[in-house]
Amino acid sequence: MKKNILTALGVAAIGLATQTTSMHALAQQIVTVDPGDAWLDASEGYRQTVTWRVASRGGAASPRGVFVNLDNNQELAVVDQILEFNGDRGEVTEVVQISPVQARSWHTKGVRRVGYRRVFAGAAGSLSNHILFDLDAGGRLAQVEASPPVQTASGKSRQLMMAWNLDSDIGEINAYSVSGQFVVGDRVVYEVVQPMTAEVGKPLKETVELPPGLVDDLIAQGIYEVRYTRTFVDNKDTRRSASVLVRLTQ
Repeated sequence: MKKNILTALGVAAIGLATQTTSMHALAQQIVTVDPGDAWLDASEGYRQTVTWRVASRGGAASPRGVFVNLDNNQELAVVDQILEFNGDRGEVTEVVQISPVQARSWHTKGVRRVGYRRVFAGAAGSLSNHILFDLDAGGRLAQVEASPPVQTASGKSRQLMMAWNLDSDIGEINAYSVSGQFVVGDRVVYEVVQPMTAEVGKPLKETVELPPGLVDDLIAQGIYEVRYTRTFVDNKDTRRSASVLVRLTQ
């Protein structure tokens, strides 16, 4: 009976040792990348030195880096550059870059989340990690257009109706306008103090009514055209303006 107990204890000890060794081996298999999340500015692109830290017994190598669409795992582009190390741990660096043209091209094709992935393979097996790029988060306000661009106002018909159309270089963007100004040259002759928030791709409609007497006063000064202008600002402080030419008649 005593022998059986000792045998059982020995088997348990061997099992525990095997489990500990296995856990230790797993602990040696790891790859991290810094930065793991990257900011991609669609206007400037991305260029950054990144660091891969790998623990893999006997060393490992990654023959190439791959840009993939993280929503369907489809390859977008390949970087043929070998990164490798010897020993049980290694730290390797590379310059990762995405051009503004490439970012816009991917976004146009419906890609929203891009990963730059590397697989490191060696005697201990293979493992991978990736850098995440959120294309929607990297855009800026590109332009603003007013529609219709030319309108007419008179002393009796002082109401104007227009739509502001915003466009971005990439992604879905909101922009804010504090007020609108009727200007003659550099002089503001009337201000519409009405804040507005617009979204790219969705026309923002606005109705403006000039105050009584303003059209007649301007015409009396020999002014027959004014511009109604709004400036929109996105959350990256990118500013874009557009205006409507307003022709004045009696």
